[in-house]
Amino acid sequence: TTRREYFPSGFSSLLSGQCSSIGGQLYDYHFIGENMTWKEAQDYCRNHHTDLATVSNQTDMHRLHNPAKFQAGAWIGLQRDWRWSQPGVEFNESKWSQGEPNNLNNQENCVWMRNDIWNDESCSKPLKFICYDEHNASGETFYISNSVMTWPEAQSYCRRQYTDLISGVKQLEDFKRQHQDYATCPNNNNPCPDPVWIGLFRDSDWSWSDGNSFSFRSWDNKNMTWVDALYYCRDHYRDLVSITNQDEQLWVQERAKMASTPYVWLGLRYTCTLDLWFWVTDEMVCYNNWGPGQSGDNCNTAGAMDREGTWVKKTTTTSLISSVPSKNQQNETKYIYSSTVLQQ
Repeated sequence: TTRREYFPSGFSSLLSGQCSSIGGQLYDYHFIGENMTWKEAQDYCRNHHTDLATVSNQTDMHRLHNPAKFQAGAWIGLQRDWRWSQPGVEFNESKWSQGEPNNLNNQENCVWMRNDIWNDESCSKPLKFICYDEHNASGETFYISNSVMTWPEAQSYCRRQYTDLISGVKQLEDFKRQHQDYATCPNNNNPCPDPVWIGLFRDSDWSWSDGNSFSFRSWDNKNMTWVDALYYCRDHYRDLVSITNQDEQLWVQERAKMASTPYVWLGLRYTCTLDLWFWVTDEMVCYNNWGPGQSGDNCNTAGAMDREGTWVKKTTTTSLISSVPSKNQQNETKYIYSSTVLQQ
């Protein structure tokens, strides 16, 4: 939800006249220099132009690239969509609480419900949950858990024991009719039930705001040794990335898929003196995702991630590995670009 600086609307003609043919339509890019979140930028561009900018090829990249105007970067229309856990259920209606989804600290990729209202939340938070049973094998259409689980644990449990986590507005409406206490609280001075996980989550696949498919990629990859990667990230961002929970794991994993090499460096290092692994950002290594069959620890070992998200041990002098800057600094993008479809 970081807010971003932009130029006044009078500067929107800075790139006018520079058009390209994309899918049979002409697009004119406008640079907007005003402080906005990504969602506010999307709404602004849809109200005043066509949408946030879509980048379809390297020519578009060259047209948009102007460091003199936005040294800290610019919003474009790339996004990850919301999906329901149960296959075949489309996401076409929502019941977000006011100000939601806000993706606090860029870690909220799952959704809980309370009083028929939704809120995005870290997937690693333990909550009760609702399972859907399409075959009524238990005699009930819905099962409300008594114990708490993370969202992935709840999803696995519901798929193993029933059908899936409750998914789609129709199932939620059926659940509300059968469980009025979850829909009309507080009533008769009774408090609302605890928040419960539902089957809504943010998809790992990327798409463009205007609906175009995401095929062209131009992620920033640097190939270097672990020490070089460490200094590069500290000089240009904040630090090499640390992973302390499942949400951060998923965030880094999505970027690892786009790397130009099979591995990306993490800010994870082994110390012989203390005989332990540590994060360079001073966090303890409580969460881990080591793959099977890893080699023994030695004084020149650091942690990396493969494209599937598995952690591996690599010698710090290994080269041709991309680095991932820490998330908080990497997300401090300041500007937005909009695109307008030109009439032909």
